[in-house]
Amino acid sequence: MRPSERDHSGIADSHDGTGDGGLDSIFGVEGGTYEPVGEREYPSRVERRRRQSYKRGSRVLVSLAILAVVAVVATIYLVTGSTSKPQDYSGPGTGKATIAIPSGADGAAIGQILFKQQVVASVGAFTDAFSANPKANEIQPGSYNLKKHMAARLAVVALLDPATRNAEADVVVTEGATVLDVETRLEKVLGISQHNAIVTAVASAAKLGLPSNYGKLPNSPEGFLFPATYTFDPGTTAQGALQRMVLRFISEDRDTGFATEAKKMNVAPYEALIVASIAQAEAKFPTDMPKVARVIYNRLKAGMPLQIDATSAYAAKLKGLDPTKVIYAQIDSPYNTYLNPGLPPTPIGNPGAAAMTGAVQPAAGNWLYYVNGDKAGHLAFFHDEQSFAKAVEKCHANNWGCA
Repeated sequence: MRPSERDHSGIADSHDGTGDGGLDSIFGVEGGTYEPVGEREYPSRVERRRRQSYKRGSRVLVSLAILAVVAVVATIYLVTGSTSKPQDYSGPGTGKATIAIPSGADGAAIGQILFKQQVVASVGAFTDAFSANPKANEIQPGSYNLKKHMAARLAVVALLDPATRNAEADVVVTEGATVLDVETRLEKVLGISQHNAIVTAVASAAKLGLPSNYGKLPNSPEGFLFPATYTFDPGTTAQGALQRMVLRFISEDRDTGFATEAKKMNVAPYEALIVASIAQAEAKFPTDMPKVARVIYNRLKAGMPLQIDATSAYAAKLKGLDPTKVIYAQIDSPYNTYLNPGLPPTPIGNPGAAAMTGAVQPAAGNWLYYVNGDKAGHLAFFHDEQSFAKAVEKCHANNWGCA
């Protein structure tokens, strides 16, 4: 027998008839079930690695979650000064802090300004106090003199108190103020360095947005700078400041229908504005303004020169002269209504609401003259020159301020 046959028969002889005996002895497995040792251990290592990887991932996720919470808490703290109730000072404050509130600022915006200036302890404390005060929305833009380290509630109260308002930072355009007056007041608030910019802006009236429904206008904003108190944000330009005043005029015109009413009278809106400016300058009391307007219209209709002192006084101001030291009937100017017929070329100031109303709703009457009728400055009106002359004598005799 060849060796190969002997080896083959040897293996065959080892079977006991069950078909398993050889395998059991070779792999060392009892019971006849095939379960290699290496295959049994491998799943255990995978499982351990999987669990370790899961634990590491869980720890990373927890760390990220903690960092996110810390970031949110830090943000809340920076904004409100606290993670729960906003930090707040308890007293009226000490020292000084000048703050500027821009137009359109709400409670949160004001709170940010006060917090940066150390007036309040946190934005949250101020916004809470702002919401709790029913008058807080009445806080006006402007410059305020406050204290540092104030209780938020007291800061709101202080901003509502006119005494804390820095009035010198406001530009007040009074009724009848001229462009020259406005230039001076703007320079005081915007700074002396803005002088040239202010003069240039006034001389460039076409860039100020004058109302288009007034027809072709001379290059002057006179008459269109509506009387009011204006507060300008830091950095406001001269042109921007004047545009605000013009916009305020346009709003008044729209609300009252001034231009529309003038056209109903067959008067150009710009001419009515000139009449309003004269009525503003000549009448001390609003009740006299519609009567002055009527006198102007009556004299224009009659072809009479207006002979109004206020127009010559305006001419003197434009020339840099003292109006009290010129002869009104002789000053060389198109604004001299003693020498020149009709209306002056532009308004002679910026009229208020009462004067504008009087110009488009003049009183009924046939008057051609007026003069001060008492010490207070109420005007007396006349149709005939003889009665007027007597009233002028009486005015001089009583020192009622007649020219």
